[in-house]
Parts: sequence; structure tokens; C-alpha cells
Amino acid sequence: NVGLSVYEDYLLFTSRFFDEPCKKSSMENLMAPGLPCFIAHSSGTSGGATKHFQKYHHRNHVSLSTSEAMKKLNPPTSNGGGKNCIMYSLGYRQVVAPLNEDGDVEGQIPICLMTSGVIRVSNNMVVGGDAIYSTIKVPNCSSPLAVSFIQNYKPFLFMYALFALVEPKLETINTLFTTTCRDLCRAIHDQLGDFIHCIETGVIPDLEGIDQVKENLQRFLQPNPDRAEELRKIGKAIEMQGWFKQIRPELRVILATASGPFSTVIPETRHYIGPDVSLETLTIASSEAFLALAYDPRDLGLYKVVGSDDVIEFLPVDEPEESRYLAQTGNVDLGKKYEVVLTTRDGFWRYRLGDVVEVVGFDPRDGQPVVRYVELSDSLFNVHIRIANEVTTETQLPSIVDATSDLLGGVSEFCVCPDYRGSVGRYAFMVELQ
Repeated sequence: NVGLSVYEDYLLFTSRFFDEPCKKSSMENLMAPGLPCFIAHSSGTSGGATKHFQKYHHRNHVSLSTSEAMKKLNPPTSNGGGKNCIMYSLGYRQVVAPLNEDGDVEGQIPICLMTSGVIRVSNNMVVGGDAIYSTIKVPNCSSPLAVSFIQNYKPFLFMYALFALVEPKLETINTLFTTTCRDLCRAIHDQLGDFIHCIETGVIPDLEGIDQVKENLQRFLQPNPDRAEELRKIGKAIEMQGWFKQIRPELRVILATASGPFSTVIPETRHYIGPDVSLETLTIASSEAFLALAYDPRDLGLYKVVGSDDVIEFLPVDEPEESRYLAQTGNVDLGKKYEVVLTTRDGFWRYRLGDVVEVVGFDPRDGQPVVRYVELSDSLFNVHIRIANEVTTETQLPSIVDATSDLLGGVSEFCVCPDYRGSVGRYAFMVELQ
């Protein structure tokens, strides 16, 4: 009898976390028992303002999807002491500090990306300890933690690339998304001279937004003239397939979510890393929840639904949008498309996630559905273009780009909008070429 819900149904509760003054009594036990350990904000919301999702620490519950995702983020390296370059942010937009009845602050709740919050909770990293964390370098990682506190994207990218170039035993690069991996490769190519100078002299450059961590970064960078000369000899050979493998010969795998909107940069990414480096996808995840984990590393679009954390239900896209048509994980139909609906431990009830997936099989080990990501729901997010009397969906737009990519010179990213400059409306594609 529980009906479907959308984000707007929870705004009355979510808004309490942004009241001034921020009172503990008005937010405690609101969406789930206790206070949130962090508030996740959306990073790629379709069609509107940023959304916020309270995340609670469930002490008696071990999150399978979270633990498996964390294992995937930081995979084991070889016995020779290989290193991982894991690109993530520990920054936050603001901190909610609830006040008790005496007016004293009781806790600090960061508002941050989902990945940032999960990493903090998994490693017991409270906001008050950031000054200490920024002095640390995790043994199997190429970069010091100070890099993850850089808020500006360009210096954030530069520093992760710099320490990846210096590390001789780099085996894995985890950029979370393929678009970030593409940006990393391009940054190294475009600023190779700057990287060589930093490595040769052992000096961290003056970049915007790194003042608070520059001293901690400098502690981990030593002059390395030999490595600088190696890079100088390799040079800017980005047109050569596998150029990135030449720069880092020990590299064996790139980890990055590569389905849906992130699939457009796969050809360019494969060109950079070459055939000897594996590209493996990660998860279907959002600010609301982890939905599915990679099922087959060889197939970048294949995921297995995780069934332990939240109640996951499926709404057939060809049925009315009513809860009585929901299917459970055990009775979805092969080959059918569904919109994902979640009931979470963090207070959302039959929440329409908006992601549409197609069931392509079942895991023989536990029967969980194996799915492919299709698109965002047109009815929920209005992600279509309507010109005159026709409607073009999100799925159709990438297929048009795929069909013309070679003709245009290789498209890595694109956006589309209606073009009414002529007497008849048409579709305007703005493309970024490889």
C-alpha cells in the first residue's frame, strides 16, 4: 500500500538541516535513528537545483554494496609493492553543526559528494581531523592525502597526475569516471613540460587553491632528474596508441564507471592506454544509493544488482506509474526494461531513482538480476527534446553521435539543444572532438 515517491516529497524534512539556527532537536531521528554522519549532494542532477540526501551510520548493519565498492576502489597490488592512483575528493561544500538545548555544537556533518562521505565513514575520518589527515600518505597509494583536499578541479587533476608520473610502481589508476581519466591523460599531454620541470626540481608549483595543502604536498616530492629525462625522451606522442603505457610501463588497469553518459569517451581512453591496459567499469551509483556492481570486467555495461542494503524494486517502463505494478528482484523478466525504485535505510520509501535498466540475465550464484544501464526515465526527469510533434529520447541522441563520430573526427563528448534559428526547428549538436 506504500505509494511511489520522488525527491520533492522529502523537501520538508531535508530543509531542516539548513535551518538557522541549526537545532539538533529538529533534525535528530528525522529520516533514520540519530543524526546523519554526512549529507550527500548530487553531482550531476538532471534539470534542477542540487539535491541533498542524509546518510546515517547503521551500526548493526554491514553494507555489502558499500564494502564491495570500497574494495573495488582500492584493489590489491602485486607482491612487488605496486601502487594505486585513486582519484577522489575529501572536500565538502559546508559543514552542518547542530546545536543542543544549551546552544553548544554537537557534531559536524559535512555536505559532500557520496564518494567523499563513504570514504570518510569507512575510514572514520571526521571533519575535525582533516589537518592531520592531510599530512599522511597511504602506503599503497601514489598520492598523499593532501591532494584529495584540493577543491579546484584543474590543480586537483594536476597533482594526482604529478604523483602518478613520479611513482615507478604504478599499477592501477582509479578515476571513478572515464571522463576524469580522459582529462588526466590530456592534462599530462598538454602540460608535460610543467610536469617535467616539477619532477626535475622537486618543487610543487604555485597553483590556485592549493595554499592550505602545499606544504604537505612538498614533503612527498623529491627531485628526480632521471625520471624527468625519461619523460623528456618519450615526449608528447598522444597520437600514438598506448602512449600512456609508455609513460607508466607498470600500469595494468584503469578503473572507471564507463556506462551510460560516460561511454562516449571509451574510444579515446582506449587509444591513450593501449591494448595492454585493461579498462574496467565500477558501479551504478548515485547520491541516493549504490545500485549495482560491475559483473564482468570484459563488458563495461554489465552490472549485478546488489540486494543487501536497500529494498530494490522495479517499475516496468511499459506499465502505469503505480506501486501495484512493481516487481521484486526475484520476479523481473529477462529482456524487459524497468525504472529502479528504492526503499533505503536512510529514510526513503519507494523512491523513484529515475535510472532505467534492462534485465539481461541472472547471476547463477544467487539469482540476483544482471542489468545494463539504459537511460534516465523520460517521465521523471523530462530528459528528451521535443521539436514540433516529435520526441527524441536520451537513448537516441548518443546513437546519432556514434553513427557520425568517425565522419566528424571522433567525438569524445557532446550536448544537444533545440535550434530554432531557421524557419524549421532542428537539433543542434555541440561536439568535442578527440
